[in-house]
Amino acid sequence: MDVHGKQDGLRAIELVRERAEEFGIDPQRVGVMGFSAGGEVASMVSYTQDPAARPNFQILIYPGPLGIPETIPQNAPPAFLLVANDDRGASRVIVDLLPKLREAKVPVEAHVYARGGHAFNMGNRTELVTLKKWRERLHEWLLDNAILDPNRDIKK
Repeated sequence: MDVHGKQDGLRAIELVRERAEEFGIDPQRVGVMGFSAGGEVASMVSYTQDPAARPNFQILIYPGPLGIPETIPQNAPPAFLLVANDDRGASRVIVDLLPKLREAKVPVEAHVYARGGHAFNMGNRTELVTLKKWRERLHEWLLDNAILDPNRDIKK
């Protein structure tokens, strides 16, 4: 992945913030979420020093290795990390990233599931209960970190 993916991601954050009123969203609750190679782009965007383009939170789901800096800035956004332990590529990325986030004192929650391989069909076609429930863990994290407002964002 080259610089263009990062540029696209940074511009997307800026654009969403610029048009937040039109979209009916809070410009201070703009985040990134990426799966696999998309997790690499989300990671690249998350560690920018430009406050206009830096997301307020990052969700990295079985991300690839590109985009993980040697050191994490202390102003990096809170992170939700998820991977299966038997994912030969992405599990190492999460194992390497977690202590870097902790050292930078970035709020982080990590879920490493025993099985599932890479991409595990988002939990839709698995017999593993834990994988079927990963979206609930993400939802709880979004609520716990005041990213979602339970009085506004949750449909009953």
